[in-house]
Amino acid sequence: MGQQISHIGKVTAVGDGEVSVLIERGDACAHCESKKSCGKMMGKNEQTIRVKDKNFQNYSVDETVMVSINSSMGMKAVLLAYVLPLLILMLSLAVGYNRFSSELLQVVAALTPTVLYYIVLYRFRHKIEQNFTFFVSKTK
Repeated sequence: MGQQISHIGKVTAVGDGEVSVLIERGDACAHCESKKSCGKMMGKNEQTIRVKDKNFQNYSVDETVMVSINSSMGMKAVLLAYVLPLLILMLSLAVGYNRFSSELLQVVAALTPTVLYYIVLYRFRHKIEQNFTFFVSKTK
C-alpha cells in the first residue's frame, strides 16, 4: 500500500458492518498552515466517518482508533471538490465574458455550470463514496 493519511479518533457507534469514528480536525490539522481558514470553511472541528469493516464487532464505543485512507484518494477528493469546479468556473467565465456584454449574464453563465457540477456531484455522492475506502485499526 502507498502513503496513507491517518487520524486518531474515537468510536461513537458500532454495528451493521461499520464503525463510526469521531475525528477532531483541530488535532489532525495541527501541523497545517491553512488550518485557520480551512476550519472556518468547514464550519466545525469534528467529523464523523463511517468505516465499513467486516470485523466491526472487534471495536467498542469510546475506544480510540486510527482511521486511514490512501493519500491518492485524498488527492482525488481535492480534485473532485475544488480543482474541477474551479476549472469549470474559470472556463465558463471565459465563455460568458466572450459571449455576453451584460455582466449579469456573464456571472450567470459562469455560475450555472459550476452549480450544475455540484448538483451532479451531490446526486452521485453514494456512488462516489464507494471509491473512497477508509481503514480502521486499533491504536497501541
